[in-house]
Amino acid sequence: MARYCFPDDTVSVVNPQPGLYGPLLSSTRNSKLDDIAGSFEDRLKLTPAFALIGGLRVERLTLSRDGVNADGTVPTGLPFSVSWEPVSYRAAYTYQPIPGLTLYSMYATAYNPAVAAVFSITPGTSLQLTSSRIYETGAKQLFWDNRAEWTVALYDIVQRNVFIPISTTQTVVAGEVTSKGIELAAAVSPIEGLKLWGNAAFIHARFANFGAFTGNVPPNVAPLVANAGLSYRFNHWRWPLEIGGSMRYVGNRFLEQDNLTTLNAYTTADVYAFLDIPGRDVAMPELENLRISMRVRNLTNAIYAAWSDTTYPDQILLGAPRTYEIGASARW
Repeated sequence: MARYCFPDDTVSVVNPQPGLYGPLLSSTRNSKLDDIAGSFEDRLKLTPAFALIGGLRVERLTLSRDGVNADGTVPTGLPFSVSWEPVSYRAAYTYQPIPGLTLYSMYATAYNPAVAAVFSITPGTSLQLTSSRIYETGAKQLFWDNRAEWTVALYDIVQRNVFIPISTTQTVVAGEVTSKGIELAAAVSPIEGLKLWGNAAFIHARFANFGAFTGNVPPNVAPLVANAGLSYRFNHWRWPLEIGGSMRYVGNRFLEQDNLTTLNAYTTADVYAFLDIPGRDVAMPELENLRISMRVRNLTNAIYAAWSDTTYPDQILLGAPRTYEIGASARW
């Protein structure tokens, strides 16, 4: 088979030749994580309108790792075992000044071994868990005879000791990742059967204590994400039909931690239709209804970068092209 230089190499579709890469030599790595946890939560309603909420979680995590290289030698740093005993908590309140309107605030802490890539750490790297601190406050209201609603939320999140993959085999530790933002959502049904809705998130995320990347935006984080849609349901038909559509906007993002390459903003649109058929009309009276669904995703066939994987430098995942879906589901 002829050889070409990347990216012009080719493989026969009809009769591909896999070639040989030499004998298969396997190395073994074993990781075991034991987690024992206890939690306590309580909601104390001080008045008919005001309540306090609190929670406490205590746990013990123990990680054990060992392994053997393909040549029979023991890898440097293995075997080893390490334990953590994190204590996390949350405190919040809710207040209803008038029926249908709720105000709330929350403070919480958390520890996440999954974010810290706990199964791949070694004694040569930080053995601290990723920790998070969250402030959130907001309000939500249901009004107009339950035909309209809105929500607003403001948040401030700090993650410390965050493991950032920079290749398929290497991770580095960012001292902090901070995220501040506001989220807005609203929905209304002005007439029977018609629904309109929308939401938006404004995000300010930055690396902190991360060497040359301090102050940069984490990859794949857009400063603005917005969605909007509408639907109409012909609910009085023998077979109720709902038709609708939605649009999604995602702002510019960065490919990697250096913020040198921008993934352009994109907008996509979807349309759908649901047809609900009573079970009696399909000779299955035990069914509540049979739903036939039809959907077209990415209606305009937009070409856009949906995600970047920093473990594969300068590579992106393209969003799916226009896609047609037909499905059926039943309830009984």
